[in-house]
Amino acid sequence: MAIDFLAWAVTAAFLVPAILLAAKGSSLLVEYAILLYVINREIRRIVDWSQGSFNPFSPIVLIPLIATCLLLLPFFSRFGSLHATSKKIFILFFLAIGYGTFVGLACNGMAAVYAASEYLSPVALMGFAATAPVGEWTADRWMKSAGWITAGACLYGWFQYLTVPPWDAYWVQRVGFVGYLGKLAPTEMTVFSTFAERGPCASFLSLALIPIVVCRRWRLFLGWPEALLILSTIVLTLVRTGLVLVGVSILIHPLVNRGRGALRIVVLVAVIVLAGFVGLDRMPNADRINGRLSTFRDIKEDESFQGRVGIANDGLKLAISNPVGYGIGSSGLGGRLNTGSVSNSNALIGDNGYFEVLTALGLPGGLLLAGGFVLLWCHLSTCCRFGLLDDYLGLARTFFVAFLVGMLAGNFFCGLTVMWVAFGQALSPRMLEKLMLIDEPFLEIPATV
Repeated sequence: MAIDFLAWAVTAAFLVPAILLAAKGSSLLVEYAILLYVINREIRRIVDWSQGSFNPFSPIVLIPLIATCLLLLPFFSRFGSLHATSKKIFILFFLAIGYGTFVGLACNGMAAVYAASEYLSPVALMGFAATAPVGEWTADRWMKSAGWITAGACLYGWFQYLTVPPWDAYWVQRVGFVGYLGKLAPTEMTVFSTFAERGPCASFLSLALIPIVVCRRWRLFLGWPEALLILSTIVLTLVRTGLVLVGVSILIHPLVNRGRGALRIVVLVAVIVLAGFVGLDRMPNADRINGRLSTFRDIKEDESFQGRVGIANDGLKLAISNPVGYGIGSSGLGGRLNTGSVSNSNALIGDNGYFEVLTALGLPGGLLLAGGFVLLWCHLSTCCRFGLLDDYLGLARTFFVAFLVGMLAGNFFCGLTVMWVAFGQALSPRMLEKLMLIDEPFLEIPATV
């Protein structure tokens, strides 16, 4: 009972500020929700370690989900301020999640409720950012605050790499990740920082790095050292997808934004390549890191790549065999809550976001979700085609491509990252106001209004 009491007490302690911020309608709820998403698993590990007992279903994991669901309330109250296309996008997202939740309740029980909050959280963050009556200064504050949170997670990642804190080692042992995350020794363990695992860690860090490298306005006073800190931590996770996302974003940003920032991108690539040559061999236990990154040279022979090909094939068969879907809550932690087993989490499709979403939402939900993203891209492209120049619009277009690539390796539709803030800003009424101010004769506002 003492363990449960402590876990619930910690949960309540972190949720009270979120409830107060939501009640006041404060824009600080965005930063607090992202902070809770980043640190909650580390808090859980410390609590479990301090009590000497591992609880795979600790209520602490609910902290960021409940906090971000609080974003839904002001979003719903301001929904009418959105223009027509933005409303359609959110309605399609909600219909997709609603369908998956309905099937999930029938097939997976209460696990669907937990898993549905995972799907709703990023939509809530995007909706809050789209409808909040704030200016660009506040939006920039959200982005920079996320940068500070990311820098903190990276510093802890290096601390974890060099020392292996006992609470992290305890968790690795209890979940059976010894070997998968390396050895429990300094510079021998793979970094997962404060996150649930190394995959989500690399995903969050890579998405946080993208706005820092493509636009000066979102950099902290540390500038390039901050970018290199994040990049080095991504390397310590040994997750190549994170590096791929950063590389794709650097290359695609000027292409989808009419060449904006092309010179800066060239300089950036040169800096990163130079830093890689100079710094990689000087990192602690560089041989292990180089061995992992060297697989880029012959990716087809890599076991991880071959495994993902197999997952894609099995996931396709699974989706075809049940077009109705297995419902939200059939995989991930929701699946474990349903089965009461840590191992039975439908890991078959966990490394492919497309099939994880498709098997959860089924063909109807998948089509609804895809329709929402198609409308989102059409909106971004329409604004760009009519000559609207906006950093958030350009960043959203870059994030859209990164999202499509990232979904090949994991479910990027879940997780609270700056990507959803950028999408929300691109869908805000402010974009429409800027579009209407463009001084061009005979300009007709497109169907996006």
